[in-house]
Amino acid sequence: MPSFEAFFEQATGVPPYGYQARLARDGLPAVVQAPTGSGKTAVILAWLWRRLHGPVREGTPRRLVFALPQRTLVEQVAAEVRRWLTSLGLSDEVALHVVMGGEGRTQRQWRLDMHRPAIVVGTVDSLVSKALNRGYGISRAVYPIDFALVTNGAQWIIDEVQLCRESTTTLRQLAGFVAAAGSGWPTAEPLALTCMSATVSESLLDTVDNPLPGIGDVLRIVPEERVGELATRLNAKRTIRRLPAEPGDHKAIAGAVRDRHRPGTLTLVVVNTVATARGVYTALRDSAAPRTLLHSRFRGVERERLVGQVVAEPGELGRIVVSTQVVEAGVDISAAVLVTEAAPWPSVVQRAGRCNRTGRVAYAELWWLPPAKHSPYERADIEAAVDELAGLEGVGVTGEELLARQVAVTEPEISVIRRGDLLSLFDTAPDLAGADLDVAPYVRDADDLDVQLAWGDWTPTDTTGRPPAEAKAPPAEWRCRVPLGELKALRNRGAVVWRFDQAAGQWAQVTEGQPARPGEVLVVSAKYGGYDPQVGLDSSVKKPVADCPSLDARPNPAAGTDPASGGEDAYQQDDASVAQREWLPLDQHSDDVRGQCEALLAALQPSLPAAVKRAVVAAGYAHDAGKCHDAWQEALCALAPREERERVELGRPWAKSAVNGRLNFPRDGSFRHELVSLLLLDGPLRALLESADVPDLVRYLVLAHHGKLRLQVRGPDDTDAETLLGLKNGETVQVPDLLGQPAGELTVDLDQFSFGGDSSWTRTALELRDRYGPFVLAYLETLVRVADWRASAGMGEAA
Repeated sequence: MPSFEAFFEQATGVPPYGYQARLARDGLPAVVQAPTGSGKTAVILAWLWRRLHGPVREGTPRRLVFALPQRTLVEQVAAEVRRWLTSLGLSDEVALHVVMGGEGRTQRQWRLDMHRPAIVVGTVDSLVSKALNRGYGISRAVYPIDFALVTNGAQWIIDEVQLCRESTTTLRQLAGFVAAAGSGWPTAEPLALTCMSATVSESLLDTVDNPLPGIGDVLRIVPEERVGELATRLNAKRTIRRLPAEPGDHKAIAGAVRDRHRPGTLTLVVVNTVATARGVYTALRDSAAPRTLLHSRFRGVERERLVGQVVAEPGELGRIVVSTQVVEAGVDISAAVLVTEAAPWPSVVQRAGRCNRTGRVAYAELWWLPPAKHSPYERADIEAAVDELAGLEGVGVTGEELLARQVAVTEPEISVIRRGDLLSLFDTAPDLAGADLDVAPYVRDADDLDVQLAWGDWTPTDTTGRPPAEAKAPPAEWRCRVPLGELKALRNRGAVVWRFDQAAGQWAQVTEGQPARPGEVLVVSAKYGGYDPQVGLDSSVKKPVADCPSLDARPNPAAGTDPASGGEDAYQQDDASVAQREWLPLDQHSDDVRGQCEALLAALQPSLPAAVKRAVVAAGYAHDAGKCHDAWQEALCALAPREERERVELGRPWAKSAVNGRLNFPRDGSFRHELVSLLLLDGPLRALLESADVPDLVRYLVLAHHGKLRLQVRGPDDTDAETLLGLKNGETVQVPDLLGQPAGELTVDLDQFSFGGDSSWTRTALELRDRYGPFVLAYLETLVRVADWRASAGMGEAA
C-alpha cells in the first residue's frame, strides 16, 4: 500500500504540498478554499488514493465527478488526469470519461463498469443536468442511468464555484436532500460534494435545504504549509497600472499591448466580450509575435489547437494571447504581462492569477482599463473594480492581497431547486407535445443559455432540406457552444436549424413555435455560414463553413444505437444485439442477465434491503419475457438471411440475433416488448412474483428496463383508447414454455394504463418513487439495465 506522498510523486513527478497531503489523510471537505495556482486540481489524486489505498476505501465514493465551468478547463484537466493514470499504471483500472456537449467516446465504459472506480470530468451544464435527470446531449432513455450514477457512489467536486453559481446552488441542494435529518432521500452508495475556489461566497453555499458548512468542513492552507514551491507561488506579485488607451479603442489597445510585450514571454490580454476579443486580435495583425485568439465560441477541433498554442512554451518572439473569460480559471499559464478590462472583482483576482502564476517572472505587470460597456456584467461591479484598481496604481500585489480587499460585488438572484422540483423531474417522459421540463435555470445563468451547434453537409431528403433520418449529429469536436440569441440571428438570416425528434424518428426544424432548448444538440448546413475557423462563431459570416463533416455516411444499421453508448435511437425502434456471435435463446439471455444482476450487487455492496436486491435479480430474469410475443419474434427472425430463415423460425423464442439490424414491426411500428413483459407478470408468469416481497418493484424494473416506459405508459401515436403500443385490449397472446413456467395464454388488459383510479400504473410508479426515493429507484433501474447490457455484450460477470 503506497503512501500518498509516493503515490502523488509517481503521478506528477513532484511531491505534494502540505494541504494536498492533508486532503488525502483527512478526506475531502465540503469546501476547499485555496488561492489561484496552488494546485487544487490535485484533489483528484487525494480521492483516488483514498479509494484505492486509503484506510476507508469502502466509504469513499467509487466515482469522482469533477465539474468545471468551461470546456477549455475540461480538456486540460482531462489531459492531466490521463497523464496521472498512465504514470500510475491505472489506465485500465480507472475509467476516465469526458462529459461536455455530447462528448461520448467513453460513455459506454463508465456505465457498463458501474462497479469500478471512474473519474468523470465535464462542464457543469453537462454534469449537473445529469444530476437533474435531464442530461444534456444524451438520449432521453439514458437520463435515469446517468442520474443514478452521479447521485449514487459519486464524490462531486465543483471547481471555480464563483463562475457557476446556479450549478453550485443546485448541487448544494441535492446534497441537502440526501442529508436532511429524518426526511432525507437515501442513496444506495455514498454521495459527497466538495466546492472549490479561491473566492468562495458564503451566500452561495448557504442554501435553503443545506446550511453553510461549519469551520471544520472548510479547508484552507495553514501557515506551516506555506513553504517551498507553494510559498513561491503564493508570494508572486504583479505591479498594477492603468493602460494608456481609451475604452473600446481596439487599435490603441493593440498598440499598447505590442509596446509592452516582451520577446520570449507570454502576454495575455483578457477582455469581457467575444466582440472585443475579435477586435483587439484583428488590430494585432501586424504584431511580430505570434498571436492566438481564444474564447468559448470555437468548435472543439479548433479549440484544441488554440489551447495547445496558449499552454505551450513561448518561442523566441513569445506569444500574445487575446482571450475572454475562458482563461479566468484552470488554464495553467504564467504571463509576464497581463492586460485586462475591468471586471467584477472576483474575475479580476482570477485573471491576475494568470500573471506571474509561477512566481518566477521578474517585474510582472498587470495593466488595466475600463471596458467600453459594462455588459455582460453589472455596471456597479465594473465601477467598484475600476475604483479599486485606480487606488492600486504602481503597487505590487499578490493574489491573496487582491482577494482580501473588500470590493462590492452584486449577488445575483439564483433559481433554487426544491424537493418537489426534483420529484417532478423523475418522470422522463415528454409531454404530449414532445417538450420537456426546462432545467436550465438550475444549471446556469439565464443570460448564458447555449445550445450545441454543428455545421455539416448532407444530401437533403425532401424539399425542406431535412437531413437523412439515419444521420447522427456530428461528434463533440465538431460542435460549438452558441447562445440562443446568436442562434436566432443565424435563423433570421435564413439558416434552417435541425434537431432530432426522438418521438418521430426524424429531423425536425427549430421554429418559433418549437424553439431551441439550452443544451440541445442541433445541426445546420455549412452553406449558411455563421462560423469561421480562425475567429470562431460569428453570425455575420456569410461564406460557407469550411472543413465540416458529412451527415450522409450511413452507419451500420445498429451501430451507435447501443444505449450504453448514449446513442440517440428513435422511440419506436429497437436495435437487435449486434454483439452476439450466434442466435441467443430467450431463456439463456434471461439466465445471463440474472447472473449479471447478482454479480453487480455482490461487487457494489449497495446499502439496500435484501428484499430489494432479490427484486433486482427477479426483474433481471423476467425483463425480456415479452419478447416471446409473435410480433417481436417475427421482426427479429426477419433479420435472418433467407437461407437461415427456416432454422431460425424453428428455434423461437430468441432474445438476440446474430445479425445487425433494426426491428420493424408490422402493426403501427411502436411495439414495446417490455410492456408485454409486465402484462405477462400480471398473467401467465405471475408465479415469478409469488416469492417477491415487493412485487410492484419487480414489475416497475421490468417495464423500465429500456428507459422509455417508466411512470407513464403511452405511445407516440396512440389515439385509440383500446390500443397501446401495438397491443389491443382484450386480444389473446399465446405464450410458450418460458422462464421455467408452462405454456399459457395472455389476455391483454390495458386498464391500469388509463389515468386515474386505484389501479393506475402511474399511481403505482409514484408510490414506488416516494417509498424508495428518486435516487435509489433510479439506481435500481440502472442495475437491471447495466446487467442487461453486460449480458448482451457477452461480458464477464462483475467482480
